This record gives sequence, C-alpha cells and structure tokens, in this order.
Amino acid sequence: MTPVSDSGAPQGALVDFDEVRWCEVLVVGSGAAGLSAALAAAGSLDAGHEDPAGDPAEPSGEAGADVVLITKLALGAGGSTAWAQGGIAAAVGPGDSPRKHADDTTEVGVGLCDPRTVRDLTRRGPAAIRRLIGGGARFDRDADGELALGREGGHTRNRVLHAGGDRTGAEISRALVAAVAAHPGIRVEEGYFAADLLLWDGALGRRVTGLVGIQGGRRIAYVARAVVLACGGAGRLYSHTTNPAAVTGDGIAMAARAGALLADLEFFQFHPTALDRSATPDAAAPMADRGDVAAPLLTEALRGAGALLVCADGERFMPEVHELAELAPRDVVARTLWERREQGLASFLDLRPVIRAHGPLEQCFPTAAASCAEAGLDPSRDLVPVTPAAHYTMGGVWTDGDGRTSLPGLWAAGEVSSSGVHGANRLASNSLLEALVFGERVAKRAVAAEGFLARVPLSHLASRSLAAGEIDWSRADVAVERNPALRREIGDLMWRFAGLVRSAEGLSHAARRLAELEPRLAGVAGEERNLLLVARLLVAAAARRSESRGAHYRSDFPATDPAWARRSFATADELLVQTGRRRLVRPTAAPAGAGG
Repeated sequence: MTPVSDSGAPQGALVDFDEVRWCEVLVVGSGAAGLSAALAAAGSLDAGHEDPAGDPAEPSGEAGADVVLITKLALGAGGSTAWAQGGIAAAVGPGDSPRKHADDTTEVGVGLCDPRTVRDLTRRGPAAIRRLIGGGARFDRDADGELALGREGGHTRNRVLHAGGDRTGAEISRALVAAVAAHPGIRVEEGYFAADLLLWDGALGRRVTGLVGIQGGRRIAYVARAVVLACGGAGRLYSHTTNPAAVTGDGIAMAARAGALLADLEFFQFHPTALDRSATPDAAAPMADRGDVAAPLLTEALRGAGALLVCADGERFMPEVHELAELAPRDVVARTLWERREQGLASFLDLRPVIRAHGPLEQCFPTAAASCAEAGLDPSRDLVPVTPAAHYTMGGVWTDGDGRTSLPGLWAAGEVSSSGVHGANRLASNSLLEALVFGERVAKRAVAAEGFLARVPLSHLASRSLAAGEIDWSRADVAVERNPALRREIGDLMWRFAGLVRSAEGLSHAARRLAELEPRLAGVAGEERNLLLVARLLVAAAARRSESRGAHYRSDFPATDPAWARRSFATADELLVQTGRRRLVRPTAAPAGAGG
C-alpha cells in the first residue's frame, strides 16, 4: 500500500502523487444518487417537510459542507441515470399509499427486503417527487394536468411517473445537473477515474480518508472527512447488458479492496426486454460481439401501456407462466425468455396495442421508436425481437439504512450500495427513487456523523494514509487504459456461467477462468481490474447460495429454501478464501448484527 504522507503536511503526498486536494465531503459519481448527495451535503435540499406518513423531517446535519464531486465522464453522463427509461415509482396517486408500495416492494423481494429501508424508501418517495418537480423536473401529465401514472411489473397500483414517455432518467438528470452546476458550494471535477480508497490506521481506528483519482496520467490524492460512493453498479460484468460502457463496478471494487463488508452480490437483475439486435434486419453480429455497444432497452413501461410478449406466430405465452402475465416480476419474465431462447424459441414484443391505444410510438415512447428504427424495424407492423440483458446490480457495498458502511468515513448510496431495499429482486422503477431518497439521506447523515472531525486538520487525516489494494502508486508505469479483449473475456464468462441460470459446475468453471486472468492485470489500475474483482466476488457469492431465489437461479438447486431466507454478508477476503488468493487488506470488524 502506498503512503500519502509521512509527515502529515500537505506537500508530503507529492512524493507519490502529483497533487493533494482537500474537502469535507467527497462524492464519487454524478448519477441521481451522487447529484442528490452533493446537493444535500452542500445544504441545498430543504428537508423541513413532513412526508405523507407523518414521519418527522430528515435531519439536515451541518448544512453547507465543503463538497467536491468527482465523476469519470462529464457531469451526469456515462452512468445509468440518464439512460433510465422506465420511470420512477412513488405513491402519489389516488387509492395508493406508501404502505401499499412497501408491500409490493417486499413481495417482489422474495423475503430478503429490509423492512426499515423499504419503509423509509416508500414513505419518503412522494416528498422526493415534490422536490424534483419544485427543482424544475417535468413529468408527463394527463389531459386534466394531473401526473400521468403507469404500472409496471410487480406493482398493484398505477404509481410510475414518466418524463417524455421513456426519457425519465434523462429529465431527472437534467434537473439535478442544473442544480449542482449552479451551486457555488459544490466543486465538480470531471474526467477523474476513482482508483483506490485511502485508509488511515490511527488513534480513531481504521477509517477511510479519501481516494486516489486519475486524470490523463496525473495522480491526485483526495483527502476528505467523509467519502460518499455513488458511482453505480457493475452492468458491464456481462457481455449482454443495457448499461453504459462506464458502469464497471468501480465503487464496489474499491470498497472491497479496502476491506468493507459486502452484501447480496449473487443477486443481479436481468431486464427481460432488450432489443435482440442479432435477430433484426440490420444484424451484423451478435450483441456479445459488439464491444462497448449496449443492448437497446425496451422499457417495461411499454408492457405497462399494453405491449405483449408473443411467439413468432403472435401468440402470447406469459399468461400461462404467471397470473400477472407481461407484468410479472422481472426475474420471472426474464427467466422465461431465457428458457425459450435455450429451447431455440424466439420471443417478440408486439407494440401494436400500444400504438393503437396511445398513438405513434415516436410521440409516446421516442427512445424505443428510435431503437426500432435504427434496427430496421417498423413496430406498427413488425414484431420486435427481444432478449434478456444484464440491467441492475442489487448487491454491493453493505450499508445500514443511513448509508453507513462498515468502514468509518465511507458512505454509499444508489446502485453501488446494498441496504436491503431490493431484496432478491428489485421492483420495477424503484431504483431512481432509491437514488434520490438515500442519496440525500446519506449525505446529511455523513455530514452530521463526521462533524466531530471538524477540529482535526485535514492534513492530519492524510498523515500515514494508505491506498488500499496492490497498486504501487509510486511507480510511473501504472496503467489505466481500457483492455477491450480482456473485458470481452470477462463478459462472456459471466454471461455463460453466472447469468440468468447458474450451476455449481458452471460457477466453478467461471471461478477458475477468472482467476487465470488476474496475472494480465499486474500493475493495471483501470476498469478491467474492477470488473475482474467484482466478477470473482459475484461468482463466489452465487456458489455459496445453494437455492434459487428471485434473480438468483440455480439449475442444480431450483427450489427456494426457507433456510436461505436471509441476506448474505462477507468481505472480499472471505468470499475469495477458497481460491487461495492472498488477502486484499485486513478487514475491519463487521457491524453488530450485520453478519449472516
């Protein structure tokens, strides 16, 4: 591990780093969670409200903290928020309630949801929507000017809000980016790759004191009283994914190398309806061979608006599978399409009912219309071929309901975290809501909790700090460039052996092959290093859970086992011990009550 400073003086870090930068709160990521966290930490979000359930207002902490937000690409770009089509769920309609929303979330989570975090999510959801609207976000409305509410898989009420039909994430991102860009108390630093966390073993015990950021070969040591990870999931683990190229599990991997407790990594959600470009008129190559090109998502809102899943002859098949048919939970629909594909049966989305009910697709679902047009399809007459694709990371860095991780000084919110709000299977359109609600909460709690450090000079926090992981940052040849060939190998292994259907034999094969790839990453600090580590952790977690539950399906253990009705917790070292890999870093003790 690399020392940042021996003396505690700021200039001491320049031995190994080009520059040291200081702040009170460091936010990593610029999706909905990161943007919300930055605004809350800087004191820009008004928490003085009562939610519909009558809960007290969220404590504001110490408003006006010095905030730095670093992002791998441009502000708001590169992550999943701006790509999100389906919508955002909240109990804002007549006949609905946070309790009903919580019941649906828990039902879909198949026994693994944390009741407190689900309750907090659904109770605070309506207020989060009001704040978004107050901040300029424009949601679709009906002819009477009321919010237009749709229904998606697993919901028993119409409670999903959309913007521009299927451009909900882009609209939420636009509103939050504008607020962050205009805030004088938030310093945005674009184009920085977060490589490793900084750790300090001192009188206060082990804590996270910042991270190593890379831009154009320059190495920056960021030192902060609190680090908030909000850098998204790991969709690029799989060759077939709806996620942008930059979603590479960076936050999960950094926390794992630092010894943080991880949770529920075996649960990865696959969206049922990505456009199957290998079966379209313009198909040039299977999607798995298209490098960084994401599988175009055909939002679940299409099925909520009447689209049907059909065979090549136009006959529906979902009514025979589940009572909710096309609106069954995502794991059910995705696995059905996977099984049909394995049997050599193609699956299609019939969009003609949507067009008949709502008008031209270009007007009501412009993103889906553009994807069809690009593939040479006319949805007014053609059936649209679909296939499952990796979509959402439900496991991640363990947090409590306030976003606190097992490492003091480190907090997490959004897809990088695992608070138990999704259980074994995420309810459709809960992810954007989670990012908003817990992005705000984690920042306020972090500012309040780390306030006792206000009298400690930041230079003292940097004293004897170490960069977690195996990279020697004093070397001049540390590489961060992408390795497309290695990325494809990881993605193909994960898709074939750790995807929708898993088995002990397949997972064991994947574990061996992934371990063999590690020597190719010696001295490399880039995205593939993170992908490989998270892939190995997911495979190990999936091998441990000898049952099928929610998004985790084992062909050798196809039944749900009541004995496994518990969440899974482990550090990276605990998950990888069976591979003989050396320890990553000595982990801290797990929080009381977190193990299991």
